[in-house]
Amino acid sequence: MKKLLMPALLMLTTCAFAQTIIGIGSGQKTGTNYPMTEDIVKVCSTPQVQYRNVITDGALDNIFRIFGDKTVQYGIIDEAALVYQQGLDPKMMERIQMVFPFFTMELHLAVPENSPIRSINDLQGKRVYEGAEGSSTWVSTQVVKSLIGANWQGQSFSQTEAMGALTSGQVDAIFVVAGKPAGMFTKTSGIRLVPISHPKLDSFGYYTKTMIPNGTYSFMKTSVQTYKVNNIIATFAFKNQYQKEIGDFVGCIVHNIENLQSNGHPKWRDVDPLDIERIKWQAHPAAVTAIKRELKRK
Repeated sequence: MKKLLMPALLMLTTCAFAQTIIGIGSGQKTGTNYPMTEDIVKVCSTPQVQYRNVITDGALDNIFRIFGDKTVQYGIIDEAALVYQQGLDPKMMERIQMVFPFFTMELHLAVPENSPIRSINDLQGKRVYEGAEGSSTWVSTQVVKSLIGANWQGQSFSQTEAMGALTSGQVDAIFVVAGKPAGMFTKTSGIRLVPISHPKLDSFGYYTKTMIPNGTYSFMKTSVQTYKVNNIIATFAFKNQYQKEIGDFVGCIVHNIENLQSNGHPKWRDVDPLDIERIKWQAHPAAVTAIKRELKRK
């Protein structure tokens, strides 16, 4: 992936009547980032400031867009991807800060209903969809593969093609990292989720054991064990510029949190603005101030 050298200017893109356009890098429409960003766009856009949902290849793509694409000022990134990129370019990642603690994403491992694959250990030698390169799914599959010493045949392509590849037999299994319920599974049949469990994943500091409850998807017949990873909204680490703009953006989300939890994507119910003090990644001071201010008003 090409490294961009200059940070994006936050308020550069405008249209007629001096309306400011602010891009939020989300992901593919088949995941959870996209519809939840749509919720933010709907409640926070005004005649003066228009937020725009930018389709991207996911977490790493969002990092690079925040860092160097003047049309994208915020991006959704999971902690595993933050740490992954930090290992490759620590100086770059010092300039990426959290502005809002978003939802958690679950690791989904799906196979055809009649597949002999019953655990993550059964993937040895199999054809496994690993997500689009740069996405949260792709990062987590690299992490999982490395931690457990797996030797499957990785396949990387767009998430929009994943389900078709599975049902047509082009791959034996697909990994998808997305907040439940993930859109691509909601109208699917003839598949099942494989439990994910491994001691090496238990000890990895950025995954937490969880369950995907029975009934989350129509094809499920029982609850399934897996892991979840924290997701955040991030921006460039501006020290003096755009403090008000960042505060207004974060403040709008917090101000509307009950509305979003009632009327937005179901995953909003898992969002807690106070998690900004729990998540390990460095937070932008203007965002912390905005969250505390809005919560104090409630």
